[in-house]
Amino acid sequence: MQEILEYHRPAGADSLTEIVAAMQDAAIAHSLDLNIDFARMLKDYHALWMLVRLRADLTRRPVGALRLQTFLRAPSSLFSIRDFTLLDEQGVCGAAMQCWVLADAGTRKLVSIKSIPALWSLPTPAPERTDVLRKVPLPEVMSDAALWTVAPEEIDDNGHLNNVVYVRHAELLQEAPCLGLEIQFDRECFAGETLRLQTGGDAVRGVKEDGCESFRCRFRKESTP
Repeated sequence: MQEILEYHRPAGADSLTEIVAAMQDAAIAHSLDLNIDFARMLKDYHALWMLVRLRADLTRRPVGALRLQTFLRAPSSLFSIRDFTLLDEQGVCGAAMQCWVLADAGTRKLVSIKSIPALWSLPTPAPERTDVLRKVPLPEVMSDAALWTVAPEEIDDNGHLNNVVYVRHAELLQEAPCLGLEIQFDRECFAGETLRLQTGGDAVRGVKEDGCESFRCRFRKESTP
């Protein structure tokens, strides 16, 4: 079991979507190494890992190949926090974090992490990072910007819309380059559903057909010289 797993992305990353995709790949690789991966959670606990919050912050655009170091914090009863250090050919270029929950594979209701002893004996580096993810604020006024019907190829092993795809659609609505984002996922989306994407300043929100909010996201724009 590796306390810190280093994941290499030779192609680099030219967008936040690619950063988030690399985070996903690194998290999967580390979960396999720790034996807490999708297949094990489903088989032994009838549970699914679900991402509910994510943040990525670059200090500058990555140069060349991208490396991610990923590591866990000690869990709470509901949340498992995964941290990342982002590096390129010149050194550290950013940091990121994910907040995960476990949900029952049938009911989709939250499962207490305390009920799974294996999650409480995993290696975690010290000292832990202490930053937290809070509810993403939205501007008072937002306008409809696009309609998006979820395609079957956008669905992941959990049977719902993959987190990277949310970011890709939201980032496409940004007119200026972005160096950071925060996103929260509140309601699952499934193949064939249509989301109404709304924008306002640096924010994007996805609204389901029943009027419920699926996700909300804010970007940090690259400052102009």
